[in-house]
This record gives sequence, C-alpha cells and structure tokens, in this order.
Amino acid sequence: MRRIVFGGLLLALLFGAVGGVALAQDDAPPVQGGGRWDGQSRFTVLVMGMDRRPGARDTLNTRTDAILVVSFDPGALDDPIDDSIGVLHIPRDIHITPLDVSTAYLRVNTLMVQGEAIQENYGPFYAMDTISYNLGMYIDGFVTFDFEAFISIVDALGGVEIDVPYAINDQTYPDMNYGFDPFSVRAGPQLMDGETALKYSRTRHNDNDYQRGERQMQVLTAVGLKATDASVLPGLLLNAPTLLSDLTGHVYTDLTMDEMVPLALFAARVPAENVRTGSVSGQYMASVVVTGDGGTLPVPNYDLLPDLMREVFGATYAPGS
Repeated sequence: MRRIVFGGLLLALLFGAVGGVALAQDDAPPVQGGGRWDGQSRFTVLVMGMDRRPGARDTLNTRTDAILVVSFDPGALDDPIDDSIGVLHIPRDIHITPLDVSTAYLRVNTLMVQGEAIQENYGPFYAMDTISYNLGMYIDGFVTFDFEAFISIVDALGGVEIDVPYAINDQTYPDMNYGFDPFSVRAGPQLMDGETALKYSRTRHNDNDYQRGERQMQVLTAVGLKATDASVLPGLLLNAPTLLSDLTGHVYTDLTMDEMVPLALFAARVPAENVRTGSVSGQYMASVVVTGDGGTLPVPNYDLLPDLMREVFGATYAPGS
C-alpha cells in the first residue's frame, strides 16, 4: 500500500472529471500515457470515500460512504471530440456477489473491511476486484479518502457553489464521535464550506441512499468546476504544498504520478457533453429473498446492468467488446 501525500491532486483530477470541465479544443494538449496507461486505451479508477472518524486514522479497516467508478476513454488520437469520461455511482446499501463462496452476497460498503480481514492493506484491491467482477468491467486503480481529506480540499477551493433542490432538516445527522450533530440547509443556491458540503453529501434521513448518491454527484461536480476555474486554480497550486501535507494519511491510491499527470491532462480536455453519469438504482436494482428469515436484499438487476454500463461507459466498456 502506498500512502500518497499528493493524493489531493488526484482527487482534484477525478472531481474535475466528474465536473466535465473542458479546455477549449484549440488549447487541448495531446495526451501521452504513463505508467500502466498508454494514453490510447480505457483506464478506470475506483473512487471510495471512507466512513472513517478522526480517531480511526491509519487504518483501511473501514466502511465506505461513497463509491464511484470513473472511466477515462480516449477516442481518436489527439482529438478531444471523441474523448469521454463515464462516472457510475454505486449505492452503499446494495449487495453484490463476492469473489469467494463464503456467502451469497456482500453489502458493497463493507468490501474494504472484508479485504482487510484477509490481509492488511488488501481492502482497496478486494473492493476493486469484487466490483469489477460484478460489473463485468476491468478496473485499473483506486483512490480512497476520508472525511478530513474531503473537507480540506473543499476549504482549499474556497468552498463550492451548490443549488440545493429542497430543504433538508436532519436532526440525527451523525457527528465525528458517534453522536449527533443536527444539520439543516435551505433550498436554493449557496456557497458551502467543506464541513457543510460533507454533511450535504452524507445526510439521508430526509430521503434515501439513492437521492444521497445524486447529492454526492452534485457536490463532486461543483468541486470539479471550482478546481478548474481560472480564478481559483493559481491559488490552489500556490497552496498545494500545505494542502498536500495536510492530506498525508488521509488519501490512499495505487496510482503513480506518471499515471495521474496524463490522466489530469486528459480530463481537462474532455468536452463537457462527453461526460456521462449514472447510478445502480431505479430499474437497475432488484431484490433477492434471504434464505431462512424471509427478508430481502437490494441487489443489481444483472439482466439490465449491461444496459446501464453501455449508457455510462459506451459499448466498449468490457474487455473484448
């Protein structure tokens, strides 16, 4: 496991990809691959937000609160018109088929914990392999971060602009010490600091896990827009050493700088209309009866899942397609 002190730049890269912020095509730089990425083939990253409190630092034995699959798909060489990025949200409460036969289904937000039980620092790789197996799509790398990393990045951006579609009043929002920290937010446009943006992304007592997924995508889009704003980026780069120092121990990834830099250049040149998003929810969900107690578990609708995958990632998302 590599602990990355420059992980914040990777987060900005991935959030920027979700935001779909593109350079003018005349300014789009050519993309040269690096590390495992050749710059011409699809490269897919699993992004996980850890539900890890300040008192549980330096461990990956934790559940994940947000799960996204981000796939960078180059089109014609040096032609950004054909480049695309797909972002798939996986609800944390959904259950998927494990790689082994110890149980029929695992709740997806426990995959890191399951992997850590097998071997220390194996959690992210176990999550990658299991999600890849269920989606039928190869995942190349991962980045996982905790609450403190998210707050630091949003605050470093000077906050993010969010247009809240409806008022939220969550009196049982959990605090960082397993107590309660009531959270409320009015409807309409507003500037959120890191702590408020985190609460807005995590609350679900007024709606459900799928609507929370929509809010998470909304916040990540706002982060991407802000991170690539011409008036913000210079200050962000100037303060990068302090930010990256603050993120030590809060961000983990198996990606190298040789991979992150060309991916960042690629994300910057993708036209906004070529960023596609989706979620394993609605018609793409089903339920199974639990043997013994007669209860049910939410699972992907494996019959329709390929349709969602093609919608988000394109027809060539799977190896050999």
